[in-house]
Parts: sequence; C-alpha cells; structure tokens
Amino acid sequence: MFRLEMLPARCGDCLLLEYGPPGASRLVVIDGGLGETAAVLWNRLEGLRHERGAETLEIELLVVTHIDNDHIVGIIELLKAAHPTLMIHDIWFNGRPQLMGLPAASSPAQGGGGLPGDLLGGADARAPAALPTPADLLGPRQGDALSGLLAARKLPWNAHPLWQGRAIMVSEQAALPVVTLGGGLRLTVLGPTFPRLYKLCQSWLDVLGGSDEAPATNAGGPADLLGRGDVWPPSWQDAVSGDTSAANGSSIMLLAEHAGRSILLAGDGYAPDLARALERLRQARGLGEARLPLDAFKLAHHGSANNLDAAVLGKIDCSRYLISTDGSTHKHPDNQALLRILRHTPRRPEFLFNYDAATTAPWRDGKADVVEQGFQNYATRFPAQPGEGVRLEL
Repeated sequence: MFRLEMLPARCGDCLLLEYGPPGASRLVVIDGGLGETAAVLWNRLEGLRHERGAETLEIELLVVTHIDNDHIVGIIELLKAAHPTLMIHDIWFNGRPQLMGLPAASSPAQGGGGLPGDLLGGADARAPAALPTPADLLGPRQGDALSGLLAARKLPWNAHPLWQGRAIMVSEQAALPVVTLGGGLRLTVLGPTFPRLYKLCQSWLDVLGGSDEAPATNAGGPADLLGRGDVWPPSWQDAVSGDTSAANGSSIMLLAEHAGRSILLAGDGYAPDLARALERLRQARGLGEARLPLDAFKLAHHGSANNLDAAVLGKIDCSRYLISTDGSTHKHPDNQALLRILRHTPRRPEFLFNYDAATTAPWRDGKADVVEQGFQNYATRFPAQPGEGVRLEL
C-alpha cells in the first residue's frame, strides 16, 4: 500500500501518507492546516486506530513544512490536546532552536546563495566579516507557539541521527539528505537551503506578525499578489514571477518513495529551489537528460503560479497533480499553474482537488474551454462527498 490523502484543510495543507502492507501499514502526517483542521485530522486518526483495533495509533513521522498558519496551527491544536492514544516517533520542524543554531552568513552573497563553513557548525574563519547571526536576528524574546509546545512536552523533535535536533536543510556541498523510516519509506530532502532559513530569520517578525505574504485583497490590484488574477476561460500568459515569502521559501520539501512508487511533496517551496534539487537528484541517479519519473506531485503553495514553472516541470515525468485548497484567502489554484502543466507535461495529466470550489470546479465543468485553445486533454478528480478530501492509491 502507498496512499496519499489530502484532508479538507480549507486554504491549507493536511496530508496523510500511508504505506506498507494492509493491516500493518505505517503513517506519516504532513502539516495540519488551520486550527479547525485539527478536529478533521484527529477524527481521521481515531478512525484509523479503531479500524486497527489498537489502543495507540503510532505515527512514524510528523512533518511541519513551515511556519505559515495554514500549515502549522492545526498541528499546534492537535498536540495541545495531548491525546493519550497517539504516539509520534519523530517530528520534523525547523523552529526557533534550529534557527538559533544556524551559522552566520559570512557575506551578502553567501546569505543569498551559499553556506559558510560546516553545514550546521561554525562560520568559515577565512570568510569576510559576518552578517548578523540568526540568533541576533531572532532576538531573545521572539519565538513561536509550536517550538514552545514541543520543548515543554519534550516531544521527539528532529530526533533522527541525521539531524540530532538541528535544522533540516540541504547543502550544496553534500549529497541530498536521505532518511529511510521504519517500513521502508525513503524520504529524500529537497529543501530548504541555508539561505532560505537565513532569510526566514531576517523576516522573523514579519512572519510572526502575519505580514510576510501579500494580503488577500489589494486596492487596484489582483486578489493575490502571489499570482492570482484569473478569469475563466483561462488564457496563456508568458510572464513568470516568483514567490518572495520568507516562510514559504523555508519549506521542508520531500520526495517520498516506497515499493517503486514516488510522490513529490513540495510544501510551499520556491520553484527555482525545487528545480535545482530535482536536477541534483537526476544527476545523482544517473538519469542524464531524462525526466525523473513520479507517480504524483502535490503542488507547492496550493497551485500558485509563482511556485511552479517550466524548469520544474521539465525535470519530471508525472501524470497526477494534487492541489490542496478550497480557494479561500488567495483564490488558489492559479489558472496559469495548471496551464503550465498542460503545456509542459509529456503525458495526459490528472488534476486531483480536495475541494469542489469556485476556483476548482471550472477545470471540470469548463474543460472544453481549455482544450479548444489547443492545450492537451486532461482528467479531474474531486471528493466523492463534500468534506471528504481526496485519497490517491498508488
């Protein structure tokens, strides 16, 4: 069994990955959506526990990709409840202690694209005068609710020997990190990089204050400055812009593989970062110019056009694209993101939506409007019932 479930999480992400033999499968939870999603996630987990007839439901890994409310708050609420029937073996999250422990960027250039000294250690003594350390940027009084909760509860936190409590990130000087969980789930970490975590430190107060992203509405502008300005039928646009949110850029991005199947889980990560990581992975696996085969791709940032480009799509061979959003707040998915898939994917794609909403339904009901423009045909999948989310069996 290899199953990905997109639970209904409003404008956020809450993913349940199940793998292994039926009756003895293992679980990974990725993000928890908004606060109200905690009840949805808990009910699903309790349902699985009762199905198994177990006193305790074990979670191999809980991943919080980044600190944005639509990914983290549901996890905070779930953990606050301290459910005695839930056992979590490890939690991956780059919070305050991990950021405080980062090395200093030794120059503006390195702050934007390099890594000084040891991957997780001190700065290079030969480097130019250092920029402020992450600890200086964060300050002694700033923090976040999940970091405090994990520390107070003494929960396992980045506990895998590869991390030893330190930041989860990739280095340009070393191979992409790979962790194999119990039951044989292989996780290749594709991001974040040190510069993205340093950028998060620089924008820490903006992130905690909720001003890291553009607001949902802007006088005289589109509804979402991260890319939304869509009308139906959609029309192709050559212009490409990128995400600038520091929180999104710090996303933990993963390739999950089990029993010959693979799912790309991009959080809200930047498209250029994902493209570079995919290129590294292609070369490490000896694929040369061949595309990396994928069975599914959970799109970054709920299908924002600023988090998906031709460089990413040109490196993968995938026919299933998952979009987690109800269209609220930023009105995702962006039409341009899905049009890019239709233009750049080599095989007839299927779009899987966990909500039948005003921003997603036209892709089913108005398919002729798209295909008649010369874009390739595609399939869509929606929840069978409202509030169910979508499950993909591989």
